[in-house]
Amino acid sequence: MKKVISILCLIMLCFSITACDNSETNENNQTSQHEVPRSDSTQQTDNGTASKKLTMIDLIITVGKKEFSAKLYDNQTTKELVKQFPLTVDMSEQNGNEKYYYLSNTLPTVSEQPGKIHAGDIMLYGDNCLVAFYKTFSSSYKYTRIGYIEDEASFVQVVGDGNIKLTFDLAKHEKTQGE
Repeated sequence: MKKVISILCLIMLCFSITACDNSETNENNQTSQHEVPRSDSTQQTDNGTASKKLTMIDLIITVGKKEFSAKLYDNQTTKELVKQFPLTVDMSEQNGNEKYYYLSNTLPTVSEQPGKIHAGDIMLYGDNCLVAFYKTFSSSYKYTRIGYIEDEASFVQVVGDGNIKLTFDLAKHEKTQGE
């Protein structure tokens, strides 16, 4: 009988030791999600000094007769996408939070898992699916960041449910600089 009690005490001791383990099991602590600035800004380095200014490309998105100002990140994906502008597309409704359109050609990608997607974000899913989000939500999917709509609240009101036609074009001053 003493042997059984000793074994039970030993087992309880083992459980109590593992219960005091200090390791983190929360997945959010294991993955790092970084927020991409949503405006022209200067990035800070680890030692606090300013590094190069984040360059944005001005874009106009037209829905019906309503125009929205947007910013494109200056990356290889957007440089290739801009070559197709002006681009008018019939975007389909998806999941009550996004509009999407499959481009006829592929674009270079630098996919990442953003974690949180914001209303107004413009991203590329895969290498040819252009997506405009109109709700903020968490996602485990990978996207390449393209840009964002500056007045996302008005955009949300205009897009509504169902499919929609959008035109993407560079702002007038961007067109003159690129020529």
